[in-house]
Amino acid sequence: MHEIDARRGRGASRLYNILFPVWLFYLFPTGMWFLILPANFAMDSLVLYFAMKRQNAAQMKEVWKRSIIRIWGIGFLCDLCGAALILGIELVQDALHLHWNTFLFPGATLVAIPGVVLAAYLIYRLDKRFAFADCPLSAPQIQKLSLSLAIFTAPYAMLIPLYG
Repeated sequence: MHEIDARRGRGASRLYNILFPVWLFYLFPTGMWFLILPANFAMDSLVLYFAMKRQNAAQMKEVWKRSIIRIWGIGFLCDLCGAALILGIELVQDALHLHWNTFLFPGATLVAIPGVVLAAYLIYRLDKRFAFADCPLSAPQIQKLSLSLAIFTAPYAMLIPLYG
């Protein structure tokens, strides 16, 4: 943690920077969203582009225009579901009075795995069902694109532990 000295009158008090897990950014609106939103949009666009290029998909620009907003929104919805699962695990752990600090490694990583897996699964299912609904793609292409998006855009940042 970072130490900051704040001088007030004669005495000095120490303020500590309180860190919290990265996955909480998904649950609570912060200024970080101004970075997270465009970064996720760019990542979704890149993954979609490279996945379509690998499949030699026709009308890449048209598919991108018709699907990227849905892909982006579905991704955030699924990330929120994963973060909510992790928060639920944390609350259950607290309610059971387990004294394992899950904000530090390896606890943070182990607790985050179900959230990342849930988010990836939901990204796959929802993208497959909704993101490419009005795109000129075959069912196997949609399945491969959805799988690529699930694998490469899952919220792996949730696995980052804190070191305190």
